[in-house]
Amino acid sequence: MKQSMHLFVRGAIAAATFALASGSALAASNLQVVDSHSVSLFTATGGAFGSGSAISPTLWEVKYDSNTFLAFCLDPHVALSNNSNSYSSGAFAASDSVKRLYEGYYASSVASVSTSANSAAAFQLALWELNNDNTNLLTGDLRFKSLSNAVVSQANTMLGVATGNGAIQNLYNYTSLSSVNPASQTLLAVSPVPEAQTWAMLVAGLGLLGFMARRRKGASALI
Repeated sequence: MKQSMHLFVRGAIAAATFALASGSALAASNLQVVDSHSVSLFTATGGAFGSGSAISPTLWEVKYDSNTFLAFCLDPHVALSNNSNSYSSGAFAASDSVKRLYEGYYASSVASVSTSANSAAAFQLALWELNNDNTNLLTGDLRFKSLSNAVVSQANTMLGVATGNGAIQNLYNYTSLSSVNPASQTLLAVSPVPEAQTWAMLVAGLGLLGFMARRRKGASALI
């Protein structure tokens, strides 16, 4: 495998374990790769997106100031910079297939990485297919002779769900992170969308605070 391709396939789309609002929250902020969780190199018969033949899908740990979060690669064609890098952020319109992939497999893939990197590697393969190829692991630029490899087989299962007709629950907010200097891969950060009951509790809490404030104000006026 060529060194450049090794960098391509060990990239980062931010799959965050911290809450991140869309917009410019990370404008001019520095991110840096500090650790990685990958599987052994294995062969893609058609070449990994037209360059080289061996890949090692990786889940990265990325440091943002004092916060550390997990990341996958969105664009394997661009080399990853391990140096501290300046990023700007913006809203990302995730496709339905990407939403189904995240909603179906992101949490479990990240949770299992401490015992096995296979699920995270399969998630990475599926994400590459959805964003860079034809969603089929047996054809296209990234393809394999068969689905016998455990990671490839699991990625194929994920793709089946992602490209299916399953309901989308909109569990995550998606924010793109683009490198400013030096050039590096584009990241995609996700943060959980608060559940309806959480918003209801927040509104109720704010209402109660307002009610108590009015009571105190009224009591003060009577003194």
